[in-house]
Amino acid sequence: MVRSVDDHGVRYECLAFVCPGCQSASPHGTGLHMLPVNTTLKSPAWQWDGNLEKPTISPSIMTGRGSEHQCHSFLQGGVFNFLSDCTHEFAGQNVPLPDLPDWFVRDTEEEPDDTEENSV
Repeated sequence: MVRSVDDHGVRYECLAFVCPGCQSASPHGTGLHMLPVNTTLKSPAWQWDGNLEKPTISPSIMTGRGSEHQCHSFLQGGVFNFLSDCTHEFAGQNVPLPDLPDWFVRDTEEEPDDTEENSV
């Protein structure tokens, strides 16, 4: 899912997805990520191929660097390629991209569209 983000007047697009590695590495984590894509307005940012069903982004995704919850992967064609430096159970494995949680999709659908003017 793509969401538009307004960061103090700077608008850019984020790709929202769940990382099963991050989800499993943290006992209370959802694994939900929102990465800025195809923008020069936010750093870091990732290049995304525009495919919502089986996305490919680059460069790699690294979270928790140097911690007990480190996750490092490439997302290619809708499949995570978890690198061997991950500290979770999926290290060295390929895992398909899971669906977004219902609560996230529902909350996104309920957000008002601030691009349209509201009539009074």
